[in-house]
Amino acid sequence: MSRCIGFIFLAIGFFSLGLDANLLHAQKLTREKAVEFALENNPLVVAAGQEWQGFRARITQVRAIPGLELELEYEELPAITRLGDFGARSYGATQTIEFPLKWWRRGQAAKKASMATRLTVLEMTRLNISTRVKMAFDRVLAKEKSLDYISQNAQLAEDFLHKAQQRLAAGDVPQLEVLRAEVEAGRAANRVSAAHSDWSVAKAELNTLLAKPSRTPLEMDGDLNYRPVELELEKLQSLALQRRPDFLGAEWAVESSLSTQGAARAAFMPDLNIGLFRQTIRGATGEEGLWRVGLALEFPLWGAARKRGELAEAKAAVGQATAVKNDARNQMLLEIESAFIAVQSSEKQVLLFQGRIAREAERSFEVASRSYAEGKATYLELLEAQKALVEVREEYIAALFNYRFALYQLERASGGPLD
Repeated sequence: MSRCIGFIFLAIGFFSLGLDANLLHAQKLTREKAVEFALENNPLVVAAGQEWQGFRARITQVRAIPGLELELEYEELPAITRLGDFGARSYGATQTIEFPLKWWRRGQAAKKASMATRLTVLEMTRLNISTRVKMAFDRVLAKEKSLDYISQNAQLAEDFLHKAQQRLAAGDVPQLEVLRAEVEAGRAANRVSAAHSDWSVAKAELNTLLAKPSRTPLEMDGDLNYRPVELELEKLQSLALQRRPDFLGAEWAVESSLSTQGAARAAFMPDLNIGLFRQTIRGATGEEGLWRVGLALEFPLWGAARKRGELAEAKAAVGQATAVKNDARNQMLLEIESAFIAVQSSEKQVLLFQGRIAREAERSFEVASRSYAEGKATYLELLEAQKALVEVREEYIAALFNYRFALYQLERASGGPLD
């Protein structure tokens, strides 16, 4: 009886696992979920986050105060090994206190460098990965739609071959027309195989960005529909200056170099050394305990040349950071303008396909199919109409993908979503 109950519970467990797996596969992958998953798991994002954490750790390092120096001193020893026969003994500690402005400036430089790293490395990596995931997601949709059209064309080719064989048997068409239909059916099957390979490669690329095995099954939930977006070049450029991570990071890098320069100037100021000691003196009347306090200013007289070199290096770093920021600004504005032109150009192509080319190709194919069925058109004429329709559909899908690709490039160039 106990074995039966065990088998029942085991069967229920396997059923539950199968149910969970079905639920997992039933969840469709949206574009937003894909981006969210990639930002959490993509190795490049993880590595960028660790790099930023490393820069944050430097803040604690540079703000740490110098170590406490402990001192034990014996005087008036009869021999170096006879410490117990001292005439005077003192023990205590010495602490160096840096000039406050130097300590504060150094901490500010590290903090601003951390901000620059977070923006230029982490946030820019997140923006790049988001853009790549959206592109890869839409590429899968485009390849899937193209595969669907090519498969439909292959099915039509098989149907036409069957009709041609029937008409040959009835004596309505020559043997050459059947041979042509067989050739076209074979070519269509090859195109299906090639399109399926392209689709598989696109899915593998998306899985890689999601940090999943390349052959992980994907069930997509999205479309390539055309959605017009109102864009103004000047507003996009102004928006990018406010939110583009690498440009903002370049600004923080300039601020960090200025703080480093301030710390180099403050290095010429003296540091304070404070010492506190307990002293024991042995005399004719016995031992006497005393306290000793020491104050000293440490001037960088012998290291002045090195300090001047550090200051000159800091000034050069400021100039370099400023030049890098200006270059980042120019490159960013150029990227926005280039992407803006690409969006306008690809949008015109999509509208041209929607308004004219696609309808004419479909109407031409319908007329050719009807004429061929009535014996008024040759198979060659039907083949040309079918080929033109398939090409137009594939070109339309490519135009839609190019339009969305350009939009994603414009999003990246402007630093975020266009809405």
